Amino acid sequence: MNFESKNIYFRYRLIDSLLRDYKTVKTSVIIDKLYERHDISVRKTTIQRDIRNMIKDLHAPIEYNNSVKAYFYPDNVEELFPAIDLQEEEINALKFYTNTLTHYKEIGIFKDFTSAIDKVVDAVKIQSSQYQTSERMPIQPENFPKFKGSELIPEIISGFDSNKKFNFEYQRHISAKVKNHIVTPILLKEFDHLWYLLAQIEEKEFITIFALDRISNFTLSSKDKKDEIDFDSEAYYNHVFGIAVPEGNVEDVVLEFDSWRGKYLFAAPIHKSQEFIKEENEKMTFKFKIIPFHELHAKILSYGKSVKVIEPESLKLKIKEMLQETLKNY
Repeated sequence: MNFESKNIYFRYRLIDSLLRDYKTVKTSVIIDKLYERHDISVRKTTIQRDIRNMIKDLHAPIEYNNSVKAYFYPDNVEELFPAIDLQEEEINALKFYTNTLTHYKEIGIFKDFTSAIDKVVDAVKIQSSQYQTSERMPIQPENFPKFKGSELIPEIISGFDSNKKFNFEYQRHISAKVKNHIVTPILLKEFDHLWYLLAQIEEKEFITIFALDRISNFTLSSKDKKDEIDFDSEAYYNHVFGIAVPEGNVEDVVLEFDSWRGKYLFAAPIHKSQEFIKEENEKMTFKFKIIPFHELHAKILSYGKSVKVIEPESLKLKIKEMLQETLKNY
């Protein structure tokens, strides 16, 4: 099957959809929309042949207007394709999910995913009124600049299935030295809008975290990776806030928030161990089972005066020390 035949279903569906949405449709418009929606490039003769076949095989009542040199449907054309009916809320959910991925649109694999959602929407029975409903409310998710290293994500994901180790150079933020590493990949993780690779360095047993923006000269190694590593990401990050897994004991961290701030935690919990304790005197108290570390310190400081550390004492002293050091800058 050649490329043009392989995509015939999408072409037929698109032609039918455009003829229903517009009074007349030129061949050039069909070609442009096909590339825009499905990333499929075809010639004018392919579209002309498709229309002839739709008329012959699907009994599509397609007509041609010589004065405007465009195709059109007469009124009240019956459905040509068996279709799946999506409810309005299901279509809106698909559209919303597509929009929430826009800040990753420069990363190939996410672009492919949003394109796949568009293909699903195109392939099901959707009335014009439903399109209007899903487009009525503009959606603007928080947008972040494209970070260095984002281009590695498709390579890492596809390379994971190659059964090969990864080979790359890495420079830590606090060092001018560049080191070469051969690693067995374990997990790709996002935190605070940046991405990290968890891997096991060759001849090491512990797990190392590599920030993608510090990786260069990434290639697949000629060496096969280890047998499957026994790694449970949920358990590994069970009592961690952030990307690093520090040494130390899990502690009951108790934080007291101004009530207006605490209410946000019900909608967006800080950590999966979050537990609401009480509300009194315009204050809300929450408890977390977590290992206190740098990322947690930064998170607490980000709340400013609307939060107070109640327990443990060591964390309270650490935050107080950091605030005192901060004041020295002013």
